[in-house]
Amino acid sequence: MKRACAVILMLMVSACAFPQSKIKKLYERADSILRVKYERVTYDTQYISRPDKRFLLRVRGNLSGNSIRYKNVQDGNDMHAHLSTDLRGTISLGASYMGIAASFSINPAKQKGSSKDYEFNASASSNRYIIELGYQRTNTLAGDITTPTRSSHIDKEYLKMKMLNITGCYIFNHRRFSYPAAFSQSYIQKHSAGSWLAGLSFLGGSINTTEEAPPESLELHIKVRSVAIGGGYGYNLVHRKWLFHLSLLPTIVVYNYSDVTIGGKNVHEYTHFPDMIVNCRAAIVYNISPRFFVGTTAIVNSSVFGNFNHYTSQTRWRTRAFFGLRL
Repeated sequence: MKRACAVILMLMVSACAFPQSKIKKLYERADSILRVKYERVTYDTQYISRPDKRFLLRVRGNLSGNSIRYKNVQDGNDMHAHLSTDLRGTISLGASYMGIAASFSINPAKQKGSSKDYEFNASASSNRYIIELGYQRTNTLAGDITTPTRSSHIDKEYLKMKMLNITGCYIFNHRRFSYPAAFSQSYIQKHSAGSWLAGLSFLGGSINTTEEAPPESLELHIKVRSVAIGGGYGYNLVHRKWLFHLSLLPTIVVYNYSDVTIGGKNVHEYTHFPDMIVNCRAAIVYNISPRFFVGTTAIVNSSVFGNFNHYTSQTRWRTRAFFGLRL
């Protein structure tokens, strides 16, 4: 501990002793590199433009949830499960400078100690590509499970879920269609345009009964690993100061490993055509003025494996309402 404190103290002293002129030169150099990248025109300026202001401040209210369904009907031996998490609400504050953004979120329920859930979302996007990552760890998963011999209600804290969603997307008409205009406001869509999309999806996670579960509860263990590829379409509709976005990216599973154990009965799952992971995005943005804007966005990741009598589905969604200011 003393050694760590000494190192921190030395770094602080070094930073204070570092010539201000060199710090200024480093800042100017970094700013110049960002400026060149920000002002580079790789798009049709009749359809897309950059905001006049380089700073962007934004306040967002976020709401998210997750639900899972399982059904297995074989010779009258029906097994069903319907589970869902608590709604998770957060407030986030964010800032960006020439397209480089950072934000932090506050969960009011967590501040009160009533929520132990953890969620992390990250994205990188341009007019050419989208990469989105979402990780969720929760103990609020609850619902009903039914087997041929009994039914059981699983309360919160008795199941632990870890789930990771990754989506990558290539935008073909990136010169006229801007995804960031709808979701990060780092570009402005001036006229309506659409684009075909090519995408890759990954879903991985687990659900396990915790030690806190009572002995009479049905034991549940689920493992999922899936990779899917596909294509879709997105469109930005511009009407005066309004921007409406809608895109759909269905992907077909090319690799799937799923293992389900309910009440001691194990069912190993393999890929069935057409197992799918579907990504849907929607947004509405209203530009009050060149400096102020408001809007809302929604992202839904849904997966369906199996057929009508034997399937597993998972739906994770997130919606946001925001107010922004350009400086």
